[in-house]
Amino acid sequence: MKIRKYDDEKGRYIMVAHDHIAYRYEVLEVMGQGAFGQVLKCRDHKTNEMVAIKILRRMKDDQTSMTEVKILEALLKKDKDSSTKSVQMKDHFIFRKHLCIAFELLG
Repeated sequence: MKIRKYDDEKGRYIMVAHDHIAYRYEVLEVMGQGAFGQVLKCRDHKTNEMVAIKILRRMKDDQTSMTEVKILEALLKKDKDSSTKSVQMKDHFIFRKHLCIAFELLG
């Protein structure tokens, strides 16, 4: 029996097409990668919307990765009517020891 490895040697999540994240988001494709993680195009099966999920590299210091979430939450509080036209965070959660941030999917 083979055990699935979820991270590569650098702590990046190994994406598998049509896998489900947090029993809610179906992975469709990789949209981009960067130094701190990757962005996946996913279907939200709870709302039936397409979303972008940023999966950050697994880090030892959770506080460092939560800084981005705190900034996004502050932006949401200040911009309730979306007048600034900044990307909107929909959700955030930990999945397989990775911080995941769900955003509205933009063009």
